This record gives sequence, structure tokens and C-alpha cells, in this order.
Amino acid sequence: MRHRSAIGEGRNLPDNERLEFLGDAVLDTVVGQFVYRQYPDKGEGFLTRMRSKLVSRHQLGILARKVEIERVLEVNIGGGQHSSVQGNAMEALFGALFIDKGFDRTRDVMLNLIATHFDLKEVEQEDRDSKSRLLEWGQKQHKKVEFIVAEEHGSRGKHYTAQVQVEGKPCGSGTGHSKKRAEQEAAREASQKLRIPARESDGPDGQEARRSNDGPPRRRPAPRRNYGKRAPADGNRPGSKQQ
Repeated sequence: MRHRSAIGEGRNLPDNERLEFLGDAVLDTVVGQFVYRQYPDKGEGFLTRMRSKLVSRHQLGILARKVEIERVLEVNIGGGQHSSVQGNAMEALFGALFIDKGFDRTRDVMLNLIATHFDLKEVEQEDRDSKSRLLEWGQKQHKKVEFIVAEEHGSRGKHYTAQVQVEGKPCGSGTGHSKKRAEQEAAREASQKLRIPARESDGPDGQEARRSNDGPPRRRPAPRRNYGKRAPADGNRPGSKQQ
């Protein structure tokens, strides 16, 4: 497998980009079908989020490292190798498998990799908004957090590359077909490097679950009233004068 960075000037060799395009499309279809069947009681919003998490560059990068894809990958980016390169190579591998073996075999391989290497419960609880979490951390730590986004055009069409800088130093990067997705990928990588803890699991309304000690202040108990006894008549009250 060959990343475009490995092709020097004057060398007319194919690279992975067309296969990445095909593999990306097949991956979306397979994972979409998988989450639809895996979560029969969940709505469209949840299914969309789970599919996005499973096909993200972050998850594909994890998968690429577990299967040691670098052993068959030609790349020439140096020590600062872009974090998305290995994830893109996984897409190219899926694209090549689809051409060679067809959809059913490719789907079986993908689902086996998901079952073997991913804990779906952990993926479900993964923070959905890494960018907001990182910006919030920057405010609390009084550190400047910036997102630098570049638009690129290639054989796969328009896509975006985002870089996170903390105090002017690169801390994370990501790519995606939209600016938002690229920023989220970059923020997720930066959060891992900075060891920023994830937020608590979101509730069904999409908001963070409140900690028990963060709730509204307790109300003082109402004064206890005696409803079981009747007050004595005026004439029977202690100290009252008899007529």
C-alpha cells in the first residue's frame, strides 16, 4: 500500500487515494447496517452518532495500529507522521478487499474487526463534543487553544485538515469531509495527549448527567403540624377562667 507522500518527483506510481474513496463508502454502508441491527430500539440520532464514532479517523487509527498496517504501508512523512494516514490506509484496504472479494466478504471482515477490537459500550460513552471539552479545559487552565483549518482538494474531492495548537504548539490534528469533523478529530487527539478526562455520560436529552452534589439546593423541611389532635375549647385551656 502506498501513501502519496511516498511517490517522489518523476515517479508515475499509483497511490491509495482512489481506494480510500471506495473504502470510505463501503465502510459507511457496512457500519450503518451494523448499528441499525445492533440497536433496534434506538432512534436516528443515536445511530448516526454511533456510526460517526465507529468510522472516525480516531477509531480507524486505533484499528490500523492493532492490525499493524504500517508493516505494508509505504509512507514518507517523517517523525511527525499525520495521525490520519494509518486510518486512511485502512479505508484503502477495505476498498481493495471490496474490489477483489466483493461486498459480502468485505462486510464479514469489517464486522469481525469491530467485534474483535472495539468495546461498543466504551464507544457509546465516548464524549461527543471533544472540541467544546478542549476549549473549556483551555479556559480553566488559562491556556490559549486555537484551531487552524485548511481546505484541500484531491482525487477524493474537497476535504479539510485541522490542527489544534495549545499555547502556539501543535497538539493534535485530524481530517474530514467537513470542517466540523476535522476539528473534532483534532480535538479528540489533543485531549488524549493532554489527558483531559472525558465528561460524564450524556443523558437521553443530550445534556451531561449531573453529579449528585451538583443538583439544586435542598429545601428546608416544612414545619411539622399536628393534624391528629384538636385544640381544646377556650374554657378548657390551661389558665382560662371559668364563667
